[in-house]
Amino acid sequence: MSLFKSLLNFLYPPRCPFCDRVLASDGLGDGVAMWKDGNPMELPICDRCVQELPWLKRSCIYCGHSLQGEEIKCLRCSGSSFSFEECCVLGRYEGKIRETLLRFKYRGQKSLAEPLGKLLYSKLALLSWASSIDFLVPVPLYPERFKLRGYNQASLLAGAVGKELGLPVIEALGRVRDTKSQTGLNKKQRAENLRGAFKCIEQIKKESHVLLIDDVLTSGSTAQEASLVLKKEGASRVSVAALAR
Repeated sequence: MSLFKSLLNFLYPPRCPFCDRVLASDGLGDGVAMWKDGNPMELPICDRCVQELPWLKRSCIYCGHSLQGEEIKCLRCSGSSFSFEECCVLGRYEGKIRETLLRFKYRGQKSLAEPLGKLLYSKLALLSWASSIDFLVPVPLYPERFKLRGYNQASLLAGAVGKELGLPVIEALGRVRDTKSQTGLNKKQRAENLRGAFKCIEQIKKESHVLLIDDVLTSGSTAQEASLVLKKEGASRVSVAALAR
């Protein structure tokens, strides 16, 4: 560790993003394995939160819903078609995970992007399909919402994950329609609400494998519509990664 970073950690000791507990002097946890059958990895999170928070160790490859058996998709998704091939989700959108994501998304705590990005990377690194990703694309905000918030949390998260993967982030998607809140809408209504909401604003490499990044995966309607647009522009495969569902 450099002298500058050591001094910075002394003045501003790194803390767990979920409970604010001070971490070790190097800013990392004790290296416990977060994921079943995964290799231990030093992460910016305290051991208590590793053990207590609702992580999704096995989940449906399409909707992220928790699975108990050996299947790879849930019954609800078995008879459905998707424009993306798989998804990776860290945990359930509840408790401290939900509180942390609200601080990241709405309360200006942009510094959470780095530890949250490292945590998301720790799960992606165990997935065989992640090795073929060419670049990352964040889910965009509508311009007016971006002006009000001042940043796009998905872009910040994509930057942190891309840094860990050693891959570029391309702001390839634009949001051309300000959709109403998805809260209270059923799956069909959510899909209708998002239809035509995105367009490609940057050229993407043909036959590429794109990792679409968002903070929360709810019904999957956003991922579905964004993936459709990316594939129309030439992507051959779209995978999705989100912090919670």
